[in-house]
Amino acid sequence: MGNYKYFSMRRENSTLWVEIKNPPVNFLTVAMLEELFDLVKKVSKDDSVRVFILTGGIEDIYIMHFSIPELLVLTKDNKKLLLNLYVKTKLTGTFFKYVTTSTNWLMDWFGWYETLMLKIAKGISGYSSSLYLWFIMHRMYMAIERLNKITIAAINGNCNGGGTELSACFDFRLMIGDQEFTIGQPEVLINIVPGGGSSQRLPRLIGRAKALEFMLRGNQLNAQEAQRIGLITGFFNKAEFKNSVQEFAELMSKRPMMAVDAIKKCVHDGMETTLRHGLSIEMEQSLRCLDNEETIETMQEYIRYLDKHVNSIDRQKMTTEELNRVVQETVKHMEEGKLYKFKH
Repeated sequence: MGNYKYFSMRRENSTLWVEIKNPPVNFLTVAMLEELFDLVKKVSKDDSVRVFILTGGIEDIYIMHFSIPELLVLTKDNKKLLLNLYVKTKLTGTFFKYVTTSTNWLMDWFGWYETLMLKIAKGISGYSSSLYLWFIMHRMYMAIERLNKITIAAINGNCNGGGTELSACFDFRLMIGDQEFTIGQPEVLINIVPGGGSSQRLPRLIGRAKALEFMLRGNQLNAQEAQRIGLITGFFNKAEFKNSVQEFAELMSKRPMMAVDAIKKCVHDGMETTLRHGLSIEMEQSLRCLDNEETIETMQEYIRYLDKHVNSIDRQKMTTEELNRVVQETVKHMEEGKLYKFKH
């Protein structure tokens, strides 16, 4: 998939492991966002990859946080483009928000427009880095969020700021739980907003009250606390972390990719609209899935399984315990991906 300065890759079956390497503690930079954006675009077109895992390539570190020197430059670069003036009044602030929203919307719809805007923003980054930093950050984070694969943030060490924001874009977040590693969103402590999307994604992920508490306190959470509020999916001991994450990835790799993509579209697009329109999105994706040969074959296989193991039972002669066993074996058969056949 190409050579990258800040990332190394390895394959395990249909899982792609990507390791972050920016010594000493994996500070996140614009250059790293740029490389990761390029990689994610390539992964989206590779049908052999079914699970995408991002983890730290430095012992005990996932991502420390975003590069503060690069953020500090914005205090001057924003003024060069007069961006600081747009937020001085409610009228100009509203204009600014609608222009940037429209630009992101157009980049969603037209790939060529996204390429053009990023090229223009990068072209002027020598004069002012402001637009390129925000555009590449927004587009890269959304690219991960919308990736047509199962995505896992394997948080193998301390994680803060931009690392927490990046992890929020993944389908699953798994941490090491026995080494006192923590995850935090401490931007408030240096008088800035979590500017990589956490102010929007965290309320959607863990609820408004918990998100506000997490961001306003700027405190650190251990793995147990992070799981309790829904910030992470789960945690494992350090000694078994990689194997446990890979085991989870193997299970998730057995999910049909069309259904994975459709469910993610339903959730992400539906969260941005009304329930009424969200149901229309769900119907659209249902129609898409049902117009697929793999769906038909999988449903037919399930019908054969039910005829053999479920429809043939005599309910009157079965105890509750025996019935539960039949149901649980059926669910386990499905969960282990034995109905859906795919090429490794």
